[in-house]
Amino acid sequence: MDPDEQTSREVDIPGTVYLVGGAVRDKLRNADVDTDRDWVVVGATAEEMQAAGFTQVGAHFPVFLHPVSNEEYALARTERKLGKGHKGFATDSNPNVTIEEDLQRRDLTINAVAIGNDDRVVDPWGGLADIDAKLLRHVSDAFVEDPLRIFRVARFTALLPDFEVAKETLELMAQMRGELSTLPAERVWVEFAKAMRGPTPYRFFETLNDVGAVDPWFSDIATLSVAGLIREQQLCHANAVAAMGWLHDEETVTKFCRRLKVPGKLFRLVRSVARHGQALCELQEMKTTEVMRVLQLSHALRPGDAFARLVDAVEACSSTDLSAVRDLVQQLKQLRVENVSPEQYGRELQLSRLNFIESRFAR
Repeated sequence: MDPDEQTSREVDIPGTVYLVGGAVRDKLRNADVDTDRDWVVVGATAEEMQAAGFTQVGAHFPVFLHPVSNEEYALARTERKLGKGHKGFATDSNPNVTIEEDLQRRDLTINAVAIGNDDRVVDPWGGLADIDAKLLRHVSDAFVEDPLRIFRVARFTALLPDFEVAKETLELMAQMRGELSTLPAERVWVEFAKAMRGPTPYRFFETLNDVGAVDPWFSDIATLSVAGLIREQQLCHANAVAAMGWLHDEETVTKFCRRLKVPGKLFRLVRSVARHGQALCELQEMKTTEVMRVLQLSHALRPGDAFARLVDAVEACSSTDLSAVRDLVQQLKQLRVENVSPEQYGRELQLSRLNFIESRFAR
């Protein structure tokens, strides 16, 4: 027995427990990936979960942390659309909600399969068949009630490269575009970031274009050009995001990153690619003073790994061998000057670096 399963069974969980979501999907398709496990509890109340030692963390619906494994357990629930956007829902998590009703509110059939403690598979919406057919298909027409699902489906095309979106699901996605502006930036960013970590991140952009959902979040980005570069260069993770910096100017990517609230480290990388990427590729053709200027503006000689990540991203996006640039920066960082006063040290070090560039690097 798996150690995590053993610790889970040491707690007397009320009701009937089911494993749901991505962990089930990936298990059924025999995927060797590390997917977080999510659990649904049928036939229990919040009070009973707390009495069993669980800690409630959900503000809008009852979600609880297991006292030993710290995994999330949610009470089975139904949802009813009340208003616009991602949060306009009323939820019902009474003990009479069935596992089938809980699965019905989910986005795609491949994510609407559950496995009970007895290993019984609950598949009321055809998820198994769609896994076999490699099809991303919505569970019900309630799919249109949450505009975030446009980005979720686009994300799954990036994570599951051999899956295609059902025609009828694409049609529903096209109908949902009007509420995209109601989404919080943080949720859009989460879906986008997960997609960029997938094996085919370019499909995220292609899917948005297929359903006309580029606006408003990606309105100033040439998404198909970015998708083409990612596909051609086989980019992923941070380098896939950096592709936007390679293809756009600094002002455009700055506006985009602020709109999506891109985290600071990645924001600075994308902006630096836009600002310095082309110059780094042309560095060996420059005069000595120009080389030094580019290195200073790109913070190449500062401590930390920011410049190394910049060079990696530019190299990946451009197919340019920048090993000479890496070597130059490493050697410049090691230069020291002796027998000078503290007041003169900075000036003498600068001269020493310029002389090194002149003799070893610049044309």
